[in-house]
Amino acid sequence: MSLMRAVFDACFTGGGTRLKPAGPRWPLLLFHVDTGGCGGCGMELEALAAGACDMRGAGFGFVKAPQGADVLLITGALTRAMAPVIEAAWKSMPLPKGLICVGDCAFDGGFFTENYAVMGGVQRKVQIDLTIPGCPPPPQAVLDGLCSLFSQSEAEASL
Repeated sequence: MSLMRAVFDACFTGGGTRLKPAGPRWPLLLFHVDTGGCGGCGMELEALAAGACDMRGAGFGFVKAPQGADVLLITGALTRAMAPVIEAAWKSMPLPKGLICVGDCAFDGGFFTENYAVMGGVQRKVQIDLTIPGCPPPPQAVLDGLCSLFSQSEAEASL
């Protein structure tokens, strides 16, 4: 565990100062919704959350309700049955808030093309703050994508 802590400290410190998101909370709280598909991306997120890494120490945490979340994390192709659920979750999140698509299906539908039950990805429907590509993306790719939020926040703060 100490080796993992050292790796996270090396990743999340720049110039000796700890990198933090520009938002009002630390850690950055994520609310995950699997909107359909094979469930592979959701399993990778579970592996990341339940693994040997210290998600809170790295600056991230999962919440069970959207009312306490900073970011909505979507996996899977958007189905017509889940569209109202996503909309309700988004509306119940406090400001400021963000949207992250994890996996190809969440972004553009992946293998799941539009039909009577599937709307495809969310790219044409809403503005996405971050896309983490892959089918499914491994936990390290998800973590790297989430870390890129910190570098974006640091770059915006320096402007």
